[in-house]
Amino acid sequence: MRKIIILTALCALSLTSLNSCEDILEEEVYSELDPSIILSTSGGVDKVLNSAYANALSSRGNDAFESLTLSGFTTGECWGLGGSVNAWLAPLSNFTWDANNSALNSEWNRKYSAIRDANLVLDNIQNVTASAEFIKTRTAEAKFIRAFSYSRIYKLFGPGPLFASSTDPDIIKAKASEEEFQNFVETNLTEAANDLPLVQSEYGRATKGSALGTLVKWYLNQKEWTRAAETAKSVIDLNQYELFPDYKGLFQITNEGNKEMIMVHPSVVNVAGNQTTALTLPTDYPSLPGQTIYAANTYFYDAFIDSFEENDKRKELFITEYVNVSGQTIYGYGNNKSFPYKYELDPDQASAQNGIDIPELRYADILLARAEALNELNGINQESVDILNQVRNRSGIGSLEMASLDTESFRQALIKERAMEFFFEGKSREDQIRYGTFISSAVERGKPAKDHMQRFPIPQREIDSNEKMVQNDGY
Repeated sequence: MRKIIILTALCALSLTSLNSCEDILEEEVYSELDPSIILSTSGGVDKVLNSAYANALSSRGNDAFESLTLSGFTTGECWGLGGSVNAWLAPLSNFTWDANNSALNSEWNRKYSAIRDANLVLDNIQNVTASAEFIKTRTAEAKFIRAFSYSRIYKLFGPGPLFASSTDPDIIKAKASEEEFQNFVETNLTEAANDLPLVQSEYGRATKGSALGTLVKWYLNQKEWTRAAETAKSVIDLNQYELFPDYKGLFQITNEGNKEMIMVHPSVVNVAGNQTTALTLPTDYPSLPGQTIYAANTYFYDAFIDSFEENDKRKELFITEYVNVSGQTIYGYGNNKSFPYKYELDPDQASAQNGIDIPELRYADILLARAEALNELNGINQESVDILNQVRNRSGIGSLEMASLDTESFRQALIKERAMEFFFEGKSREDQIRYGTFISSAVERGKPAKDHMQRFPIPQREIDSNEKMVQNDGY
């Protein structure tokens, strides 16, 4: 499988003069990143754009795992035990997080780094000697990365500062208004979708489906039902995507690039891989030499396993018991310690760096988004039922009949279906917030959850360095 090689960083180092105390106080800062040089060629544009991709859609190291657990650990979908990462995982499960949580810092910093890189491309690409098609496509990609990154900031923190150019003289900004932030995201995604191609020659680059699909989820989470339904139909009408016939096979390395995956977090084994399996599996789980497994474990509760219907093939992607390296049978189910195996150990893995891609957006998500939006707009309807049944039938469970449903019972069936379909894909938090159950379900689990915790706190480092930044309410 071809991989787009994602650069991990693009460094801009400061050169300072330290000749005297006065020089220190009056230092001039020069950057080694001169846009007129590095962004004067198509190769330079791609280097900066690859850096933007790396920051926006990285799965390297803990990056993908952080994205999954910021959702799953806060919704009660899963929980963790052991390892150094427990310092930021436990507060997520216990609703005791604060503005110094390292996962929140990482998410904020990576997304604003992606925005910086995208803005550098957008501000300089018209000066590049390249084909009109190259300039059009890379411009659209940069707009997509910028909008996707802002949408992720909004999903976690609400509005942040808006930077529309790398030459903006005001680098210390307050949070944008809700309306300004939302309009910016929607405009950029729409413009990107207009100019992005249906397919890209390099695996992992943004496509028209990536932009439209991200817009679908944006409208859905804003409860703009008409726009969500219409945009989902636009993705369907592209005729580029379909449900992969085998749910288990959908996630396997041998099937990477299948037509259900609209957008992924690409991984390259042992080079720029993710550590999700290393932070999920128990250390005594049988593995090949060199396949590193850390002390951290990620578990699912028995109640979640029990919520699947009897013949649901999706349940096969949990390991409820296993024979460890010492020949002992370890029982996870019955102890709230079943663990997910949605992301398999990579047979080529000789480190903690797994090469499996982590999904960001699947066609099943688009289908269920349309079904949900139509139900909210029109009440129970045959198209919504048919869509839901497509997803259910792929997993080996029977169809629902429209005659036995009304608007509310369909809503509840769809809520359950999303939980089963997208477990450990980072969807549960946004779903519970949209359904209005994020705080109430946490309280039922005995957590000290408050309404303001539907948004995370702005990272303290940002508050300390930006005099115009105001912390989110309640923190």
